[in-house]
Amino acid sequence: MRPMVIVLAVAAFAALLTGFLAKMWLDRQAQVRPAAEAAVTEVLVTAHDIAPGTVMSASDLRYEPWPNAVVTPRLMVRRPGEDLKAQVVGQVARRALAEGEPFSMAATFRAESAGVLAGILGPGMRAVSIAITNPTAVSGFVTPGDKVDVLLATDVSKTVDSTERKSGGALIMRYAAETVLSDVKVLAIDQQIVRTRDGAAIQGKTATLEVTPKQAELVTTAGMIGNLQLVLRGLPGSTPAAPAEETDQIGFTSDTETSKALQVLGDFRQKPAKPSGGGTAAPSVLINRAGQVTSEGFER
Repeated sequence: MRPMVIVLAVAAFAALLTGFLAKMWLDRQAQVRPAAEAAVTEVLVTAHDIAPGTVMSASDLRYEPWPNAVVTPRLMVRRPGEDLKAQVVGQVARRALAEGEPFSMAATFRAESAGVLAGILGPGMRAVSIAITNPTAVSGFVTPGDKVDVLLATDVSKTVDSTERKSGGALIMRYAAETVLSDVKVLAIDQQIVRTRDGAAIQGKTATLEVTPKQAELVTTAGMIGNLQLVLRGLPGSTPAAPAEETDQIGFTSDTETSKALQVLGDFRQKPAKPSGGGTAAPSVLINRAGQVTSEGFER
């Protein structure tokens, strides 16, 4: 009988100890839960994608809980009884904002403090416009926000000195094209500074580019020399490096480089060398073999 009493006593003690430990654990969890909840802060973020130039409204923003450990002074943190959205309503977005991006007042400006275009310019940058047509703007598929190169196409024969022509100089190269600006941002097409929602092409007569002061001078001067054309660049990381044969060029492309016929014509116009003895040169005939021009002489 005594062993049975001992077993029952041990079992009762174990049950009491288990209950006591369980109560301690539950009490501890009850204390930790409010502390964990207090470690979360509401941060102001964008509710959806926002295009540059958009006038902000309350529906463009929302609050999200963020752990205090990752909250920085740059973020807009909601205090008890405070509505940060009211401070943002009416501001204009300087750049494109992605959904869920932590909002910062530096990403917007007041509409009455600056023009929309001036507000979206980067620090120290300038806006310059050039005339475009469908052929010179990739059939209208260059849109605000794209990156482009600017090419200059010119008739170089207009710059040849008249004395060179009078002296019998044979000018073969007449037209040339070169890149005057690389990787510049398109701010607007005509007065449109955002892409269309359906992605449709924008037919415009002017393109406004974001450039440095020196680039503004270059593109203005280039516009007086010849015709400017926009070349659309791919998205970052989607365009492979230029082949070696392209990077080894002298910096422009001429019509003689483009046309084999002009290359052959240039060989025909080369002056024959005068004989060293001062006599009359022997007659010769130029022979074109599949673009390879050779001179065959005849003895007198």
